[in-house]
Amino acid sequence: MIEILMADDHAIFRSGVRRLLSDEQDMRIVAEAANGPEVVEQLRQRSFSLILLDINMGGRSGLETMRRIRAEWPKQPVIMLSMYPEDQYAPIALELGANGYLSKDRDADELLSAIRIAAGGGYYLPPGLSGGILAGLRKHDDAPLHRELTEREWEILRLIVKGTSLTAIGLRLSLSVKTISTYRTRLLAKLRLESNAELIRYCLEHGITD
Repeated sequence: MIEILMADDHAIFRSGVRRLLSDEQDMRIVAEAANGPEVVEQLRQRSFSLILLDINMGGRSGLETMRRIRAEWPKQPVIMLSMYPEDQYAPIALELGANGYLSKDRDADELLSAIRIAAGGGYYLPPGLSGGILAGLRKHDDAPLHRELTEREWEILRLIVKGTSLTAIGLRLSLSVKTISTYRTRLLAKLRLESNAELIRYCLEHGITD
């Protein structure tokens, strides 16, 4: 039996996945979490065959939680789920140690296949993406990580380094605080950092100043 921890901050989505898996004889959701700290707490209480981990949760993002899982439970199978494009986030998820990445708009059959593959220790990416993404992960060069930031991520990075709060950044850019938080999570993941302090240190070390 594949025993699953479902981690997502939307109760309706968790309920939908639970109903989907209820028809399967070889898997079931045995625990749920609404944020990163709850995932860690659940892992300290028992083991799971697999974690379905949302990439954007309150408290601690899925990417930050993925780092924590790999640090403390290095062999724990994890599939990351998100509404974000797979070609954008799958490389980040895999670099952090996830066994797979799926957009939430994929077919249910793909999720079931991914669960079975990842729970068995394998890696799953949707057909058509695997080759290019995995090839990208194999590329190694001396170019700095910040070369991959988008123009918007650069803008938010500079404001964060100046000490601007996420709320103030949102007002300045006419974006919601949640959207700004998502951008922050994404740029930290791309730079392989975990906090604003590390981000400031990175900018100083690489001469990124206005």
